[in-house]
Amino acid sequence: MEQQNQQVMPPDGKNKKKKGFLAGCLGCLGMIIFFGIIIGACAGGMTSEEKTPVSSDVSKDQEETTADEAPEEATDDATQETEAPQEEVTEPEEEPAEKTTEIKAGTYKVGTDLPPGEYLVFSDGMAYFEASKDSTGTLDSIIFNDNLTGGTAYVTLQDGQYFKLQRGKMYPVDQAPSIIPENGIYETGMFKVGKDIPAGEYKVILDSTIGMGYIEVASDSSHQLGSIISNDIVESDQYITVSDGQYLKLQDVKIEK
Repeated sequence: MEQQNQQVMPPDGKNKKKKGFLAGCLGCLGMIIFFGIIIGACAGGMTSEEKTPVSSDVSKDQEETTADEAPEEATDDATQETEAPQEEVTEPEEEPAEKTTEIKAGTYKVGTDLPPGEYLVFSDGMAYFEASKDSTGTLDSIIFNDNLTGGTAYVTLQDGQYFKLQRGKMYPVDQAPSIIPENGIYETGMFKVGKDIPAGEYKVILDSTIGMGYIEVASDSSHQLGSIISNDIVESDQYITVSDGQYLKLQDVKIEK
């Protein structure tokens, strides 16, 4: 029978194909693993120095950026300090001028207009001063008076008296300008010994266009007859001795050591 004589081919051909395909796949897989091992080895063999260039560059860029930005911040700070609002400077208020102690010419009631005490009078040309016990203006009311042709005079005023000053000015003695002459020569005026002039002996020199002068030593500045220690009309040079606390009055004369 023909059907019985047909030969059945064994399945070896298919198996060979399958085996060949499997072997090819295994070979490829082996190559992939082989190259993977090589790449891993290369990657594993890189040192940290070789791996960090990128990050180093980044850090370097950051450092450069920071370095570049730092001056700007400093500049900003300096600008802020420079541009800080300045405090408004308030100019000090002018202090009121001290009340002058100068007493001008006029008539004053002692104890009301002036405190009692001792004063130093300065002439302004031909000065006149007068102390009286009341305001009647009569001769009987005058306690003392004098003409002052230049120079100065001390006066002591009591409570209740009236004092008149013309063409002059005066100061309380503790606030009066110094009357010590810069050249050391004492001329017309009234001086307190021990304050304006040292105690001692002096030569009196006549210095008058009329040929006479006046000199007086007193114990105080009340201008009373009882306070006069000595006085004289000077017509030629002479000597005089004065002591501390006394008052020396000169008119048309000058003195020197």
